[in-house]
Amino acid sequence: MKKKLWMFSFVFLCSIALFSAGVIAAPKVTLFFNNKAYKTDVRIINGKPYVPLADVVALFGGKMTYEKKSNSYKVTSKDYKPVSTSAVQSFNVNVTGSSGPMKIKIHKVTLYPSYKYDPYLPPIRAIVLDVTVENTSSNKVSWYPVQGTFALNTGEQIEDAILYSENVEGDFLGRTVKKGKIVLKVKSDLNAVRSMQYYIHGAVGDSFETIGEDVLLTIKWK
Repeated sequence: MKKKLWMFSFVFLCSIALFSAGVIAAPKVTLFFNNKAYKTDVRIINGKPYVPLADVVALFGGKMTYEKKSNSYKVTSKDYKPVSTSAVQSFNVNVTGSSGPMKIKIHKVTLYPSYKYDPYLPPIRAIVLDVTVENTSSNKVSWYPVQGTFALNTGEQIEDAILYSENVEGDFLGRTVKKGKIVLKVKSDLNAVRSMQYYIHGAVGDSFETIGEDVLLTIKWK
């Protein structure tokens, strides 16, 4: 029994010695970042290099924080700008326009730093117009205010509102009303946007004849 125990101890100590020798003999790996040597602890595990997360974040000018409650690390890049939903601003307006029997009224302008127009897609920076569109005649009329052109005071022009807006256009049967939101995805700084020009093509009758003039509205909220 003693002989077996001695043999086991000998093998164990040899294994430790060999492992230690291997670690000591392992060549030091240097990390170069932008052609400059960076002092950090590079370890090779299963043939792959690993570097401490904090060092990688620091290399790219980011920030790392530890959240004890969730036992998680949060990393943000140098140019990260958090979107604040508290910065939403709404302005009541009263802007109206008409094209033949069709009428549009803009009730409110809301500036959203992060507007969720679709539950499955990323939010967008948006200007949202609350509108009412009405056919005051008894005949069928087609009108497309969502497909209008929007020119902001910042110089930005928007022509793709149909991608993000609610259905407040198309065919209107006699005496019908549609209410909803026209959503404009914008690139401009929302704090710099104070007004817009809104152009809509004229309304069209049931036989595709033009029955209303083109509309140009000025919307100001600041």
